[in-house]
Amino acid sequence: MPELTRSWQRVLAGGAAAVLLTTAAAPGATAARLTQPDLSGVVARHRTLAVESSVYNLGDTAFEVPGFLGDDEGSERLAKIELAGVVHYPKNLGKGRHPVVLISHGLWETCADREADRAEKQASAELEHTTDPAEQARLEAIIAKAYKALGSWPCAAGTPAMPSYRGYDYLGKVLAAQGIVTVSISANGVNAGQQGQIQDEARAALINKHLSLWQRLASKGDGPLAKVLKDAPKFKGHLDMSNVGLSGHSRGGRGVGFQAADVHQAKWPAGVKIKAVLPLAAVEHYSPDDEPERPEHTPYRITNVPIGVVAGSCDGATDGRRFDFYDQKNRAPLYQWYVRGANHNFFNTQWSPASGQVRSYDDAHLWATNPPPAPGYCRDSEDPIKDDKQLTEGQQRAVFVTYASAFYRRHLLGDKSVDPLLLGQIKPFAAVEVRSDLPKTS
Repeated sequence: MPELTRSWQRVLAGGAAAVLLTTAAAPGATAARLTQPDLSGVVARHRTLAVESSVYNLGDTAFEVPGFLGDDEGSERLAKIELAGVVHYPKNLGKGRHPVVLISHGLWETCADREADRAEKQASAELEHTTDPAEQARLEAIIAKAYKALGSWPCAAGTPAMPSYRGYDYLGKVLAAQGIVTVSISANGVNAGQQGQIQDEARAALINKHLSLWQRLASKGDGPLAKVLKDAPKFKGHLDMSNVGLSGHSRGGRGVGFQAADVHQAKWPAGVKIKAVLPLAAVEHYSPDDEPERPEHTPYRITNVPIGVVAGSCDGATDGRRFDFYDQKNRAPLYQWYVRGANHNFFNTQWSPASGQVRSYDDAHLWATNPPPAPGYCRDSEDPIKDDKQLTEGQQRAVFVTYASAFYRRHLLGDKSVDPLLLGQIKPFAAVEVRSDLPKTS
């Protein structure tokens, strides 16, 4: 019986988290269990490589998207968007070319202003207990001022930008150790702009801009990244920009769906080809109508690129399953993983309470109208009488890294040994429900 390599076992272990734990359920609840994996029959033929990381920033106002405006009321100015990111890559890129994964975070506060955060929380708490109109108006003015400080772009002098793009370093390092160069980009300027489908267009344009920068560095060894990126000369000739994967979290998931959609593939930069798309806890596709058309009629339909979809039962931001937006006449594989006990924010370390970051919180009970019976549990939005044991931050990320790593190994590195995991033929985590489809012919 073939055995799993130690490097793949570390992917399953997910670092410090006690992921091989069986959790007990509260009375009447369904446990989101993480049980000892059955890894028989799976062979991971990959090396564990030493990893380097480098941050780059071409300026907080370096990019604009035609037609995409700032979010100030009545604004007619184009939104200013940063060109910044972090790249994780093998320390020794060797002689060959490496696939690339680009990660895009979602909608979040843009400025880590602790004083504004403190003022907003205090005023909001006081507002709940006052009925005096004048006092209400005063507190509402404080809250509005705080939200503007937390959501502006660029940030005020002395206020650090929210580093949401660093929230997926745990994934970037694991992928880089397997030979996949991973770039996570900042989108604060997008988040401070208009909402709706125009924002998805801006996210897609920002993704394409970064991909074009990396394509130039990889093919010619020059361009803007060559001037600001540590180890820039190492990348020339060693990135395969025709073998790119995308991952987007929350609104970022909607953005990568827009960028990779069939009708937008002609806009990909020359030399760039998307081979795999992984929406992570993605929000519903935007439609201006009360009765949205089916996704096959919208600019988000992807049929010819493999898709891996991750959703969580404790997600207080997207309200559970979001699979139907992607299951539309697919001609490429579609993998769907529903993680019992996973919330929205724990996928991004910067949005998670353990980080101590401004505005970080556990969203599991954000929209709960029917509270679960015990702390540490959430109520499944799909089944109002079922409760799931919430995963810890480390457990949730370990599950995600396992399936994301396998997905990209399969579709960027051609490693078929991970098929049993992707297709649910082996289930290392009882918390994960797998629904995967082979390409449809009709």
